[in-house]
Amino acid sequence: MIDLGQSKIYTYESIRTSSSSKNLITILTPKPSSKLIPILQQLDSNFADNFTTNVLIMHTSEPYTADLLRLTASTRRQVLFLNVDNIFYLFPANFDPCHTKTTYRVRGKWNYQFMIRFWFKTFFELPQLQGYEYIMRLDDDSELKGKWINVFEEMRNKKAVYFANNLDIDLEKILPGTMILKNVIFEYVKNNNITAKQPEMLRDAFTSDSVHNYYNNFEVTNTEFFRRADISHWVQAVDSTHGIFKYRWGDAILRYLTVALFAEQQYVLHRRNYNMSYCHKC
Repeated sequence: MIDLGQSKIYTYESIRTSSSSKNLITILTPKPSSKLIPILQQLDSNFADNFTTNVLIMHTSEPYTADLLRLTASTRRQVLFLNVDNIFYLFPANFDPCHTKTTYRVRGKWNYQFMIRFWFKTFFELPQLQGYEYIMRLDDDSELKGKWINVFEEMRNKKAVYFANNLDIDLEKILPGTMILKNVIFEYVKNNNITAKQPEMLRDAFTSDSVHNYYNNFEVTNTEFFRRADISHWVQAVDSTHGIFKYRWGDAILRYLTVALFAEQQYVLHRRNYNMSYCHKC
């Protein structure tokens, strides 16, 4: 059994005091480097939180000291670091990576699937993040364009549990096995006597050859909501099918379906309604 709390959050020669804010901005990257400086500077320039939100850079490779210094010095925020190497490369229980075939190979046989599982499951289990209420995810190639409101404050005021990015779709012809997820979710709903909080959203998630998703390289999650026992049970059920690894069921699809099942519509906010410009891989 892997101890998820084994790695500790650390700083590097920072003169700033860590904020006591219950909000957090997270970025996952293979190795911290100066390529993250534009993201940190965009947050300082465009995100209206008065620099009160710490940034946590999670990484899977040992960084160079010079890069830690550059990142720490590049922003008015406290920059935190967490090495997730020992918990990122984890397979689900009873999964045989040597003899299992996958329909999707990018960055090696399993690397992309490790990332999916991390954001869908492991991230919300990390004891290092237990003290935070709202967590923003950005990818290491995300860009905040123009001025942004304080989305944490907006979510707290509206008691929201999720701040969503744009809608997108995954196609069966590009990702074979995607449509198997339809049977999985409706069997789960039936077997566990679940009434979806957004039944129309769940119904419309699937066409004959595609599944809707949230383009969740930007998202904000309410951690208490996503750690609920019923959601954890659903996450574990999906994980036990091994569909993430066999068919590359993405965290974007799985987040969309989780929200459809468990989040009432009035508690889900959408970036498109706030005139906040964003791009990914710009």
